[in-house]
Amino acid sequence: MVRGATAVVLVLLAAAACAGGDEPLVGKTVTIVPDLTGYSTIRLDASDARTQSAPAGTFSYLMVDGAIDWYVFATQLRPGRAYRILLTAADGKEYAIASRRSGPDGSLGAHGVETALMNRQCVGAEDPSRRPLASAGSLRVGVKSDGSARGVSGNDMLGSRSALPCGGNGDGEFDYVLQSADSVPRAH
Repeated sequence: MVRGATAVVLVLLAAAACAGGDEPLVGKTVTIVPDLTGYSTIRLDASDARTQSAPAGTFSYLMVDGAIDWYVFATQLRPGRAYRILLTAADGKEYAIASRRSGPDGSLGAHGVETALMNRQCVGAEDPSRRPLASAGSLRVGVKSDGSARGVSGNDMLGSRSALPCGGNGDGEFDYVLQSADSVPRAH
């Protein structure tokens, strides 16, 4: 009798959950804010600040054992557009370390950990070779529109490295949107 009553209660609870009772099984959007205590932050300024609602952003980073743990946050971007995060070494060589789409409100957040400088997104034929972070000197940070095609691989013509993913806007537009005035100091 107790088993039968328990089974009925479980069936009723499951039916209530599926019907949206207190919505315990319904997916919800959750915003996770990282604890950036101990991180250094540099401002990312709009490359074209002629408009009142110009994009703005930050690059927060922490150097740990020769690696850089980083976060990029930006606002006032074009909604739903793909953007690349770039690190530029003191010698001018650029490394595309991430590509993300802005949200419906024009905000963008990205995170990564770099142990070496290398492209993680498809780039053209002028792909600089992988190198240690310490060899870069200082680093500048940029965010630019990702004009690459979706799902296309690039720069693996000789099979020397794995093909890198493309997930851009497909329009060939690679204009800078945000850039750092300050540099990330030399990695040790």
